[in-house]
Amino acid sequence: MQEYIDFLVRHWELSLVAAVLIIMLLGNEMTRGLQKFRDLTAAELARLIGRENVVLIDVRETDEFRGEHIKGAQHISLGSIPAKLAELEKHKSDQVLLYCRSGNRSSSAAKMMVKAGFTNVGHLAGGITAWKAENFPVSRK
Repeated sequence: MQEYIDFLVRHWELSLVAAVLIIMLLGNEMTRGLQKFRDLTAAELARLIGRENVVLIDVRETDEFRGEHIKGAQHISLGSIPAKLAELEKHKSDQVLLYCRSGNRSSSAAKMMVKAGFTNVGHLAGGITAWKAENFPVSRK
């Protein structure tokens, strides 16, 4: 045991970096455990869309949506979500699936929806970029 203590004291910079990394990893895992919505892979999303009581929402900007989107998705940009919550109220018990380009905006939208009382929310981790990387189809209009 004394050997470990001597090592830690002699290499305090390395020990400090290791401690910070461990704290960051634990914090990340704790945050994920508190998350009230699901991170979905492209394959998981593909299995879910098109089912009854599933609402697919693209939270990107209008020009992004017009360029390409997942078939069956409705468009509600991230900035419009708060104003549309009352309209989406009818879907509170449905499965609501969100996506954006990379997953950041849809994660923010998922947090808003959970805070508003939606109980079955998921978002596409990696966004439409992950969807296309798995060669799933997109609609272009």
